Amino acid sequence: MKTVKSALLGTKNLIDTNAEVILLQLREIIKEHRALVITRLISDLPTYLNYRFETKASKDQLVKAKEKLQDLKNGSVDLKAYDNIVQLLLNRAVVHLTNEPFYKEIDECLLAFVSEHEIKFNQ
Repeated sequence: MKTVKSALLGTKNLIDTNAEVILLQLREIIKEHRALVITRLISDLPTYLNYRFETKASKDQLVKAKEKLQDLKNGSVDLKAYDNIVQLLLNRAVVHLTNEPFYKEIDECLLAFVSEHEIKFNQ
């Protein structure tokens, strides 16, 4: 049996029958964890954008950024973005999820929005 520990989800035990089954279960855990991170982030998105990208967005731009985040939240999980977690899980009995890979994916999602925002702002 493999175990994934998450500060947001608690302890999740995975059935260790084969690698495919483990990856399917891990994908669902990552999706749940990512959804919680995004939900919390959306609740104070202006502060996050200002802190992380040093940008202030208008109400319309915030709506668009929230839509991008909702799409990410509801979308499928690409395990390539979480390869470090996958490798740890395949090689260890217990893995602790940190928020760092989730924020990396979120920042990549928001980077297009921020770049577009800065281009419009500078024109």
